[in-house]
Amino acid sequence: MPAPLPVPNGRRRDVTRLLRLSKWMASLLVVALLSACALGKLGGRGSPAGTVTLIVENRGYYDVNVYVVRSEGARGARLGTVNGGATVTLTVRETDLQAGGLLQLQARAIGGRSGWTSPSLYVSAGGVVKLDLIAIGTTDLSQSQIYIIQ
Repeated sequence: MPAPLPVPNGRRRDVTRLLRLSKWMASLLVVALLSACALGKLGGRGSPAGTVTLIVENRGYYDVNVYVVRSEGARGARLGTVNGGATVTLTVRETDLQAGGLLQLQARAIGGRSGWTSPSLYVSAGGVVKLDLIAIGTTDLSQSQIYIIQ
């Protein structure tokens, strides 16, 4: 077997520097990939991509608008309308929840004078919540119920 050829000292330093630089670049690439994955998980805009599924069953005759309350006492952001006698699946973004993951809903029958506000429920992304809209008389939704399915 032939003897290895001697490498000049200057080349050995260049090879060592190149190895250090390639390790540093590999580390930088890993950090960049992890950051990109985290940003993708957050929806690309820095906001959580998680959602809560809301199943709304309207047991009354009148159509009802459903709102999510973002802060206690404030007017809600409209999620959608549920026709009388219909069941609809709506999606609530995690960013629409109150602090701490609390979900509070408001329901107002179209043509009604008053609305109903649900108690606050703790929910997490991927959860399923059921809202039963129960009308007493024509537009009184005071007997409505909300509960967590999953």
